[in-house]
Order: sequence, then structure tokens, then C-alpha cells
Amino acid sequence: MATKLASTTAAATSPASAPDPENENKVALVVSCHSWNKNRTQLALSPNTEEIWIYEVTGEDIKKWTKTHTLTEHGGYVSALDWCPSTNLIVSCGHDRNAYVWRYDEKLKQWKPALVVLRINRAATCVKWSPAGNKFAVGSGAKVVPICQFEERNDWWISKMIKKHSSTVLSLAWCCNNKFIVTGACDNKCRVFSAVITGLDSAEDDGFGEVWAKQHEFGELLCEFDAVSWVNAVAWSPNAFRIAYATHASTISFVQILAGSKPLIQSISLKGLPFLDIRFLSDNSVVAVGYDNAPMLFAASGSDAEPKWAFTDILDKEDKKAAGAAPAAQSATKTALKTFQDATARGITASSSQKKEGQAPGVPEKVYRHSNAISCLFTQPTSDSTPITTFWTSGLDGRVLYWDVKKIGVTLT
Repeated sequence: MATKLASTTAAATSPASAPDPENENKVALVVSCHSWNKNRTQLALSPNTEEIWIYEVTGEDIKKWTKTHTLTEHGGYVSALDWCPSTNLIVSCGHDRNAYVWRYDEKLKQWKPALVVLRINRAATCVKWSPAGNKFAVGSGAKVVPICQFEERNDWWISKMIKKHSSTVLSLAWCCNNKFIVTGACDNKCRVFSAVITGLDSAEDDGFGEVWAKQHEFGELLCEFDAVSWVNAVAWSPNAFRIAYATHASTISFVQILAGSKPLIQSISLKGLPFLDIRFLSDNSVVAVGYDNAPMLFAASGSDAEPKWAFTDILDKEDKKAAGAAPAAQSATKTALKTFQDATARGITASSSQKKEGQAPGVPEKVYRHSNAISCLFTQPTSDSTPITTFWTSGLDGRVLYWDVKKIGVTLT
């Protein structure tokens, strides 16, 4: 059990250094993952190292942010973290094969780590608190998903293993009922498992009795979907009957869960690069981010039982004028270079650049707020089940950016 307290260094109490004018909101060289507290006044992030930085946040201007703590318990690269809004606990995991639950000590004014008994022999890749905040799931390179709960008698977090993966688990998401998880793995499968723990979860049927007969048997594989490549990201809708997953083969798929029949699956092939993270903003709206440097919105139309999903819009509305216009000769050179890069790296030519209905385009001639891949997307569910209209992104360019779809002029249903 870990007893070492995270230290607060002098550097950690100084304001964030002013970013370069060309690197707006750049808080680190690279931001590998981030998460926010309940009221979004504090930010936790990892700068692609074994450290976790905690910021006190005022507005969107990072020059007004103050780094208050540096958490240094991990012995390897921090791959994921999640901040529970109901308990104010932070869970982190890393390539050191460990996970820690961080609790803020008001007396010491420090974050105190508690060891999690993961029992894995490969790196931990992703972590998510359950909606109720009484357990969390960890993806790993050990082909298992530990579901962790607190054991008060020994004052540590213990785990029960979900197996039946044949490769590294890259992503996971919880169902809103606190009972099921969906996972995405390098074995080209998206799977749904029961993560019901006796004593923590209700045994009552909440609508899935006609869908999955063994829903209350821990570790039971409830359903499985084939993917054309490893699954980078998964998400579960607020109403619990829709799932989305994105693959490294530049596809995004949407699953409609039905009672008494097989799930309906619709896949969309992208003309751009793969997505790395996806989230439902509402039952009918999904935002996706990845290697094309901009958030993209997908929306469903039609009936609830047979929705038709399609690409809607790129949510980054800034143009080149905002970033400063280049001289004509320089602009022409950059345009020619980008045409060549699109043809060689993405297979996009001038004749193939027209967007087809329902299909996400390749990157157009545009300057985006993110200048590199977006690796992490943060949303916070609304209390009244209304659509989520704001979210944060972070990426390989070191930026942490805020988005408001209302200000962009997008209406969610």
C-alpha cells in the first residue's frame, strides 16, 4: 500500500508560463490525457511523462491558470486519468502497470495516493470511473480489464478480472446503469461485458432483461461486434441503448441495442485519418476527435429503433484569416505541398475531395485550433439529460481547448 505523499514543488505553485503566440493554450509540449473536477475549476493532466499536473483554472486563458500540485507516484508514463465528480477522487494508470486513486487531504493540502491491486503484468492503457463513482475499470495490455472497488478493511482498492480479450484493451466506457462496460481492443473487437458486483449494484432489471439474459453475472460477455481494425475509442449513449466505436482503419460504427433481436450496426468510412476518442453529446449526437486535428460531429435521424447516422459538421470554425494570412507566393507553395501530402498520406486528390452524403471529409484547406492530433476528449454529463453543449480537448500539440457548440451555431437533438 502506498504511503508516500505527492509533493508540491515551488515550480508547481507558479502561474503557467505564457504560451507562444503561435501556440495558443499550450500548457505542455504534449498533453497525453486530461480530466476535470465537477465544477471545472481544477484540471488534471499528464504532460506525456510519469507526472500528473493539477491546475487551478480561471477561464479559458491559460495565462491565468496556476499549477498547484505535481503528483509523482507513477514510475512510468501516465496513460490515462479520470476525475470522479461525485467523490472528487482522481484515478490514474500508467505503463508502470499500476493504478492509483488520489484523495485530497485538506489538512496537509496535498493529494494522497492509494494503491490499487491491479494484478496485471503489462501496461495499463485506459481507466474510467463508473457513473456512481463506487468502482472503476482499467484497460490493459494484459488482455484483461480489472474492475476495482474499495476494500475498507485493508484500506486499498482490489480488482476482479474481466477476461475474454485476445489482445490489448485500448478503450472502455460505462453504461449509465453502472452495470455494463463496452471495450475496444487490438484484436479488432468491440465487446460488452457485465461488470455487476454483488453488494455494489442493484439486482433489479432496468430494461435489459429482454436484451441480455445473463446481465448480472460478472464478466459475462453479453455481445461482440467485429471491427476492421483495432478499436481506438468506444462510447455509450445517455439512454443506454446506443454504442459507438471508432477504429484505426478510419471507420466509425454505431450500434442500436434492441430487445428480442440482434443489434443494428451502421458503419461509416472516413476519408480522413482515424479517430482517437469519441463521446455522445446526446442520444442522437456524437463528437469524434483524432489525427485530423478537429472535432467532428455525427448525428442520427429517423426512428429510435432504426436511426440513420451521418457526418454533420466539423466543429472548428476558425479560418486562416484568424491565424494571419500568408503572402500569396508562400500560400501557393503551402497549398501545393499540402496537395502532395494529402495524396501520399491520405489518398486524397483534388478529384476525390468532394464530400459524399453522410461521410466525413478529409482535412480541408484550413488552419485549426489544434495543430496536431487530438488524443483526449472530456465531456461531463448533464444532470437533466439535456444534450451536452460544451467539451474540452487536448492533444499532441500540448493544447487544452474549450468548445461550445452553441457558439459555433450547432443545435443538438
